[in-house]
Amino acid sequence: MKNILITGASQGIGKATAVEAAKNKMFVGINYNKNLEAAQSCLDEVKLAGGDGMILHCDVADSNAVKEMFNKFLAKVKTIDGVFNNAGITGPISPIQELDPAELKILIDTNVSGAFYVAQESARAMINQKNGVIVNMSSIAADIGGGGEFIHYAMSKGAIHSLTYGMAKELGKYGIRVNAVAPGLIDTEIHAKAGDASRVDRLMPSVPLGRVGGAEEVAQTVIWLLSEKSSYISGSIVPVSGGR
Repeated sequence: MKNILITGASQGIGKATAVEAAKNKMFVGINYNKNLEAAQSCLDEVKLAGGDGMILHCDVADSNAVKEMFNKFLAKVKTIDGVFNNAGITGPISPIQELDPAELKILIDTNVSGAFYVAQESARAMINQKNGVIVNMSSIAADIGGGGEFIHYAMSKGAIHSLTYGMAKELGKYGIRVNAVAPGLIDTEIHAKAGDASRVDRLMPSVPLGRVGGAEEVAQTVIWLLSEKSSYISGSIVPVSGGR
């Protein structure tokens, strides 16, 4: 594994995965949409950890922008060994009857259409190479439903489950593996962005292991799935949830 592209890499689990990749001397494509300063900080940490990389601005909800991002990355490094299809949003915490349809559209554009566009360009590049690994970002919300706060988000991650299963079956003949990680309660800024900074503490009792997970714990799982250490694993959704 030499060159990987991570969408939504400027913060949270994406950033942690970029730094973990750097420890393995990888070249990392650091995608961001809105926060250039955070992306630059991620690149600085990647270099400090022993890797290298480049910053790639792209809103994954824009299919043409996704194509351009992949073209820029491949122009720089020639091959793309792995993709962490990570970019996504939760949308606001809301019961189903109160969710604004405009908020739902933004969520689906990013989490479903955006993930599909990234998966599509990954497949195109890797089919030409006859190898590659894709890890999609799902969530245990797809299994537990998100009732009372995140049904819309859970629904979008159910689509990622299906995307992962289908791609693994379709792309295996080209030597391409496709899996997903499904984090549970992870300590990142995503909870505050959704409107409930206390969510981690509130939901802690629902975690059988009795603690919140760290972004680096998800990152280590992603890197394992991208590596040859998981060479016969494809079409799997790997929960990183403390048993929740």
